[in-house]
Amino acid sequence: MAEPRPEFSTLKLGRKGYECTAVDTFVDRVLRRVNEDRTHDGMSSHELAMPLFDEARGSSAYDEDQVDAWLKEMRTRIQAMESSLHEEDIPTGREEGSVLDMGAPPHYADRFPRVSRAVLGFATAEVDQAMEQLRAAFAGGQAPTAEQILSLSFAEEQGGYRQVAVAQTLELIAMARRA
Repeated sequence: MAEPRPEFSTLKLGRKGYECTAVDTFVDRVLRRVNEDRTHDGMSSHELAMPLFDEARGSSAYDEDQVDAWLKEMRTRIQAMESSLHEEDIPTGREEGSVLDMGAPPHYADRFPRVSRAVLGFATAEVDQAMEQLRAAFAGGQAPTAEQILSLSFAEEQGGYRQVAVAQTLELIAMARRA
């Protein structure tokens, strides 16, 4: 059953809340994720943790508690979707998307979706460099251990790569390395 569009109360004159237009735009993205986009590359539950909305007053503002409660419920639903990784989603090395291809250009853009500019993601330059180094290490026969792969860390930047996507890829590479 499709998730219906929520109806939030607007506030009385002078009271502060979330700016309606920004909330409506974000709600559209959330509903698209929950109702239509069942892929592992869709909107991340982390994007719902602390969305940033401009402040407004009166009838151009939504009640913050109502919006926050709805976002919390949707975050739980998206987390459930994210946790449903199936075996067939894990690359085996027999097709494009194998462990060796994970860090290869031009795959960055579709491997690691970016978060919005209002959200912190992993620094794109650092992730790109680390993935290129991993690919070169695998190709050169001096592959790092699973522990070395999982110990990689990256700085954060606004609008960077979605952290969950990068972490999942590194976990898949480490799992394949252990196998």
